[in-house]
Amino acid sequence: MKYKVALTIVNYNTKELLLYCLKKIYQAHINIPFQIIVLDNASRDAEEVEEEIRSKYPEIIFLRQLQNTGYTKGVNACVKKAEAQYIFNLNTDAFIEPGIVEKMVEYLDNNPSVGIISPQLLNFDGSIQESSYHFLTPFIALYRRTPIGLLPFAQKALAHFRMADWDHNSTKEVDWVLGAAYMFPKAIVEEIGYLDEDMFLYLSDTYFAWQIWSIKKKVIYFPEVQMYHYHRKSSQNGIFLKLLFSKAYWIHIQDGITFFLKTWLRPNPHQLT
Repeated sequence: MKYKVALTIVNYNTKELLLYCLKKIYQAHINIPFQIIVLDNASRDAEEVEEEIRSKYPEIIFLRQLQNTGYTKGVNACVKKAEAQYIFNLNTDAFIEPGIVEKMVEYLDNNPSVGIISPQLLNFDGSIQESSYHFLTPFIALYRRTPIGLLPFAQKALAHFRMADWDHNSTKEVDWVLGAAYMFPKAIVEEIGYLDEDMFLYLSDTYFAWQIWSIKKKVIYFPEVQMYHYHRKSSQNGIFLKLLFSKAYWIHIQDGITFFLKTWLRPNPHQLT
């Protein structure tokens, strides 16, 4: 491989976040061979994004979609273009610091049984952000998206789903990690056939982890490195009626149904390793 790691970023209508994300990458002074691949998924200002990136960062590989084919397909397009041993896939709202890439690469180099590694994500007040979970079930999805989630039994189930009962400052095997920032060997994603494009936007990271565990590789939460993540989180209960009229909400529902159809009656592959 020409590079040790490829940093891949899919952008959709987040120009300012993208430019800040790239600025932070260059400020990190990564000291191993790397490349950056940015894909724009038919943003409203795609021409401006392309012009600014090509003028500021001519070394970046810029891919432009003429229509929004979905986040998952965007990630796969970046991965296929990469000429690197490892892929570090980032959302535009996840920002690296010096040393992060090198430490994650070193961990993967030293642990060939690992298929995905993800840093600890932080809110901008320094608090730890939820980013590691048990696998989703239809009941958990219901609790997260409806007022049923306020009931005591549902609260207990949601706490278990969020892995709220362990020290998030320790490295740990987990079912899956939030797709805002995670690194994996390119060879592994080629082995499983890339991220599943049946999921347009949501839960492809969840199913990716399911696929990784299914080939006897591990998913690791790695708090030895930390990244700030601008996570725009909305209450699952307070705006329920508003969500019903949101396009993203219904994409989430559709992707969730797809995930459950693919995993229905199948045992948790993490528990089989």
